[in-house]
Amino acid sequence: MFLYRSLTVGLLGACFLLLTTYEAPVPVAAAPPAVAAHAMTGATLVDVAHTTPPALLLSLIRIEEDEHVVAVDDQLVESDLDARAAILRPRQGGYIDVTIGGSAHERRVLVLLH
Repeated sequence: MFLYRSLTVGLLGACFLLLTTYEAPVPVAAAPPAVAAHAMTGATLVDVAHTTPPALLLSLIRIEEDEHVVAVDDQLVESDLDARAAILRPRQGGYIDVTIGGSAHERRVLVLLH
């Protein structure tokens, strides 16, 4: 009985000591995320058959008047002619990833070929 009381008082003392010396962690404010030069909007997904004619493939990638193709498959293109050639290059299945940039935004179009 004496041993049980000694253990109980010892455990209670240890708990009290831990509670009195505990310092709560101070939350640190995270740095705000960096703002991109161009806001990235959502991606557009275009699903086409591999037998789709190239002229139709180009018309499925809708580009507004203030937009231009920046990259095809993450490769930068110099002009619209280079972009057209890169998009129309023969492929076996897979996809075409087109990055389109505008005056104040950038978006991606993923064309799935199956």
